[in-house]
Amino acid sequence: MVQALGYVTETFDPASPGRLCRGRERWIEYETMEPAGEEESDIQRIVLSGASFSDDRARDAKRGLGFGPVSLTTLLHTLLGEGPLIAYCEEGHPHQVPEQAAGVEHHTVARPGGSLREWRVRWHTQVDTAESLHAAIDAGADVFIQLSEAHADPASTVHESPLIPPVADEESSLTSFFNESLAQALFFLTGFRAPGRPNRYFQPWGIPAVLEHVSAVALLHRDKHGPALGVYSKLSFDMGAVLTRFSEGTDSPLLVPFAIPPMLARWDRALWELRQHWDTETYGDFPVPAAPKSEQEPPADAPAEQAKPEVVAEEEIQPEENATTEE
Repeated sequence: MVQALGYVTETFDPASPGRLCRGRERWIEYETMEPAGEEESDIQRIVLSGASFSDDRARDAKRGLGFGPVSLTTLLHTLLGEGPLIAYCEEGHPHQVPEQAAGVEHHTVARPGGSLREWRVRWHTQVDTAESLHAAIDAGADVFIQLSEAHADPASTVHESPLIPPVADEESSLTSFFNESLAQALFFLTGFRAPGRPNRYFQPWGIPAVLEHVSAVALLHRDKHGPALGVYSKLSFDMGAVLTRFSEGTDSPLLVPFAIPPMLARWDRALWELRQHWDTETYGDFPVPAAPKSEQEPPADAPAEQAKPEVVAEEEIQPEENATTEE
């Protein structure tokens, strides 16, 4: 199987955020949700997703960062910086809070069609290794930022109901790394989520709110077989430096540019376009085998069609259990 990393860089407009992940995820968009301040129109976004497939038709492709050639740890440190990486969870399970979690807040959620009220836990933690990163993701973290140091005026953690006593070990958690303003911005980004058909995890106007406090924020978007990564920043990405960092090592990964986010596009068309511009004298033979002749269908309209995301009918949307992340 061939492993590849697909990417696209583009401008992100919170007022028109676009689609996410072929019906598996959408933005949280309510009429009452307005930007907290002036509109931000200069946000830059890079979206990355890995894939593994046997040939350039990519009919057996499995999509998601875990199927790509570059680890999530490398992606995050390359795009967010080498400083302390903080993983944030909005709705974790009460029994899966990391031991080194900070700013732990127990709260309840209520959604149509579900339990009347369910206990959830909001927390964040510093992740220093690949193991701690994946442990945080398994526990529910899906937002990542880089902080040089914890804020001197930490946000307070408030128990939801004064009538219900706090959990016995709640006070043993670390003090919040965030100040009150950043904590509110992260809640604005994630606090109105609604898993279901489709999932809604992030509010687009929360992104510029968070970017008032950090240089970039990374979100895990749910794709077919595993997560894709969206990194949002006020600064333009130096793609030359980024791609060079990804290519470091003995085995240079296959990097595939896309015209639209990889979780919305077709890998076979992106591979076809890449093959047309492949420099064999510099890079050698194209690293993806050609499909058997019986399956080859030259997509002469590939560049035009790649600019259009695939349309997925509501009846084709898979149940939630089929959309879980795989690392």
